[in-house]
Amino acid sequence: VQSQALPPLAQAEPPPPPPPPVQARPVPPVVVTTVTGPVVAVSGKPKVYVVKSGDALDAIARKLDTTRADLAKDNDLEAPYRLKLGQELKGPATKGKAYVVQTGDTLTAIAKRFNVTAAALAGENDLKASSAIRKGQKLVLPEGFKDKGPIKTTVPGTAAPVQTAAPAAAPRPTTSTRPAEPVRSAPVPAAEADEVERAPAAITTTTTSLSVTGSVVTVTGPRQVYSVKSGDTLSSIARRFDMSVSDLADDNKLDADKTLRLGQKIKGPATSAKAYVAQGGDTLTAIAKRFNVTPKALAAENDLKVAATLKKGQKIRLPDGFRDKGPIKTTTTTTRPAPSSGSDAPATGTAERPALTPPAPVPYTPAPRPVTPPVNSYPRPSAPVAAQPVTPSAPTRPIIESSAAPTEAEIIASGRGKFAWPLQGEIISDFGIKGTGQRNDGLNIRAAAGTSVLSAADGEVAYAGNQVPSFGNLVLVKHADGWVTAYAHLGSSDVKMRQQVVKGQQLGTVGATGGVTEPQLHFEMRFAPTAKDKARPVDPNLVLPK
Repeated sequence: VQSQALPPLAQAEPPPPPPPPVQARPVPPVVVTTVTGPVVAVSGKPKVYVVKSGDALDAIARKLDTTRADLAKDNDLEAPYRLKLGQELKGPATKGKAYVVQTGDTLTAIAKRFNVTAAALAGENDLKASSAIRKGQKLVLPEGFKDKGPIKTTVPGTAAPVQTAAPAAAPRPTTSTRPAEPVRSAPVPAAEADEVERAPAAITTTTTSLSVTGSVVTVTGPRQVYSVKSGDTLSSIARRFDMSVSDLADDNKLDADKTLRLGQKIKGPATSAKAYVAQGGDTLTAIAKRFNVTPKALAAENDLKVAATLKKGQKIRLPDGFRDKGPIKTTTTTTRPAPSSGSDAPATGTAERPALTPPAPVPYTPAPRPVTPPVNSYPRPSAPVAAQPVTPSAPTRPIIESSAAPTEAEIIASGRGKFAWPLQGEIISDFGIKGTGQRNDGLNIRAAAGTSVLSAADGEVAYAGNQVPSFGNLVLVKHADGWVTAYAHLGSSDVKMRQQVVKGQQLGTVGATGGVTEPQLHFEMRFAPTAKDKARPVDPNLVLPK
């Protein structure tokens, strides 16, 4: 509470009685159903066959369930149909299943319904995991999907404020006029005094993060190798490999007329194998855990050491007998004392802090009647929050300070076409004043934990940390022309202060840190028309793509 001068009084009067206490009435949880679109039949991608040594067009046509003439026509082949080792031949189109996108759907949520990874679903449709999707769009489902039905999420009910009867006002004592004396601090309301005496309750936060989220792809494996045994001939080994004698001889640089040596190694056609595409932060130990193999076996399969550092995009071959258990979920529970007051957010280049200097002392002088002291401003939430007792407390600053609002025309003229959505998901709290008397300075977007959060435009990281408890892991990016964007409640952060970032670069992942109860991103945009102005919150819908 800041010190301030008491108003002049003719007679000293006690402060007004505190407002009646507000109690929270529990509201039952709400079940929200999402990803409710239908599944339809579509024409899938054509079958593809990779030519191996000894293959003939007739045999390949039989494998692809088509005719020799159709296979030649589909691949623009001409007689005498000479095939090359490793050549890819397209067969007839397959029949597949597709999901019809509904409003608010995301690739991550759809992947969850069909028990596949977001990366696999995106790859099947030639998209990125962060790509925007539109209502009515058909997304082809990867092989092996399992439809678990629409996703049902239970949202805990928020507490509805109920005002109780105000206590009876105390009788006013009659006192005489006093001479002037130095200023005193404004009295602390009774409700706030109770908060000071009461120890803050502990807050338990449970955060679930996903790791080892890469996709599984098919790669060319090692060639088959056969050790010559007594009685073996090149013809018998060629039949074993399902290839011609001449091709087997050519591949091994052998003379078809010469006798083979006992124990001689004969190389056959290449095999196909499965590989995992490494993501940032993956380790061989973590990948081995996902695929139910030992780190030692995984390292040996790839000629690596168990402690080897992996690069993003590196393909790690999986040993025989692996079993994909899906991305690893890690749940962390932390307990911390509830903050007694808000914390200051870091400043940015366009966001100035207001002065905190207390008012100068004013002599106490008599006056005809009391004047109601000004009301403090209160912190504004970043997400839908449970209604709480309205108790005056020390003012808390929002993420980025602001001043006079620019016009809507200025905002659109400066920002339209420069920014992109940080992710795609359901907006669970939009910009502006809420029904509880609170205000949201941005948008809260629901997404699965671990979803990539991307920079809305090129810029410089002005802040990256977790020093603002209500916002959890927070990243601020300063852009050109007086713009600042904020990304809060992150599960993890991938950038550091003063780092230059480009539009679409991953800043971190979706989480549930700070004052929220489910994974989401709180996204703010601030704009200062000139260098002298303070950055002020604007509705992101004015400048982001529709």
